[in-house]
Formats: sequence, C-alpha cells, structure tokens
Amino acid sequence: MVEISWDQIGQAQWEQLADRARAPMQQRWAYGETHAALGGSVLRALICQNDRPVAICQSVSRRVAGLLSTSLTTRGPLWLAPCDRRRVLKLIRRTSPLPRPRAHLFTLPDATPRSTRLIPLMSPATSTQLALPVTMKSLQGKWRNALRQAKNSGLRTRHTPCSAKMLSRLLLTDARQQLDRSYRALPAGFTRKWHQIVADDLRLITVGKSEDTIATALFIRHGNTATYHIAHNTDTGRLLSAGRLALWRAFTDFTKQGIAEIDLGIIDTENAPGLARFKLGTGAIAQRLGPTVLAI
Repeated sequence: MVEISWDQIGQAQWEQLADRARAPMQQRWAYGETHAALGGSVLRALICQNDRPVAICQSVSRRVAGLLSTSLTTRGPLWLAPCDRRRVLKLIRRTSPLPRPRAHLFTLPDATPRSTRLIPLMSPATSTQLALPVTMKSLQGKWRNALRQAKNSGLRTRHTPCSAKMLSRLLLTDARQQLDRSYRALPAGFTRKWHQIVADDLRLITVGKSEDTIATALFIRHGNTATYHIAHNTDTGRLLSAGRLALWRAFTDFTKQGIAEIDLGIIDTENAPGLARFKLGTGAIAQRLGPTVLAI
C-alpha cells in the first residue's frame, strides 16, 4: 500500500533521506527555507510503501495574481526505493494541499513515466554529476596536464566561508557575465537569502598570484552533496589554468568533509562546447534529466 503525508517530516529526517538519494540543491531543506523566506510556500511530501519510504518530494509554490496556485518540483521526486513512479506522481498531484485552482509543474530528475496526464512543456537538459573522491588518474588527459601546470605555477589557493561582502562582489561580477554570455542562473536575491539563513553553506575557493586574485569558485554545500554555483576567471587565470586549480582544491577539501557528489551544473554541447568540455574533463558523468511537465 502506497501512502503519502504532507509537511509531517522534520529537517533531520528529510536530510537523512535526501543524503540517501544524493539529493541536488533543489530538493534540500535549506533551498525550501530560502524560498519561504522570500515570500513563497514550501510543500514537502513523504511517500511510503508498506511503511517504508520510497520517495520524498519538495515543491515550492506561489499564488499567481491572487487566483492560481502554482507549484514547481525541480529534480524531484527523489526515489529512495523501487516503486510505481507513475502512481507516486499521480498521488502527489491528487493529494496536494495547494488550494484550487492549481497547477503542478515538475522538472523530473530522469526519464518521464508514461502518462497522458504529464504534458511536456520544456525539453530535457543535461546535468554533470561528479562523484568524489577524484584522483589525478580519473581526470581526462588535457585537464590533468593543465592542472599539473597550474600546480607548478606558484599559485596559492584558499578555501573559506564566503563573506557577505565577497558574495556581493561575486554576484555583481556574475550579473555582468550573464549579460555578456547570454545565460541565466539562480537569482542573486536567492543566493543572498540562502547566505543569510546558513552562511556556512556558501564556500569560496580563491586562487591568487602575488597579491592578485585571478580565479574564484563559489560552491553551495547541502548535506552530502554540493553545487558548483559561480565561477570567475581573469585573463591571467585562464592562461595559468587557475580555474582547474580552484576546482581541485574543492574536490580534495569536500572529500575530507564527507561530500559524496558535486553537481557541476547544466551543459550545452552546442552553444557552450568549451564549458561542457571543461566540466566533463573532471571525469563528471553527463546525466540526462527529465523534461519539465505540467501534471493535470
């Protein structure tokens, strides 16, 4: 028998189950808390079969024009054990505590269960997942050689919690990069709010030459996983492969801290092939996500 309970699970149990699934950022407790702090609502479902957890699902919701309740589940549900996935999705849709009228959107973590009640809206994206630990041998050849050169260039690396002042600088730089390179990322206000709620989750890696910082990489830690969030490289940094050195410092430090996997983000081999090669060169696995669907 499959049963669902809404908003009856606490943070400790949620994160324990999320760790089992190596949950991405969007299915972590702090992500929901950040959304709520910005004025939205959070729905958390625990699905059990014969009293055994088989899935958890976090959705963020808002009221549109005071009329329509909308919820978005990104890279969920998280599957914890074999189950009838189509039935679970139907159960989530039918029992949702959102007031009517309502619309449920899912960006599924994998292939879509066949159903006439799941209407595709957006094509699937491809994410890159890197399991830790990483060894020099597991890196692709060009990536490994460039890293060795960076290690021998006299560069220094630092790994610290990201201060509010430094975060503001990074977000400003990232906003300019988004305009220059025509891409979109998590809103800056969301990142700032997460920092206000759990500042230690935001980890900053810097690479310096003499007195200058030539590369930075910002990660968000969440449970036993982390997300590669913002990166910036100067011309000198690119010449010396400082970005690779920043990632290597993160890989080694996060392994010591018990992180099992890093989400290196979405790749687009057609429009940004260089960035895709950079991420895949770490040994990361390209994971095809499911489409964004409207559940009716």
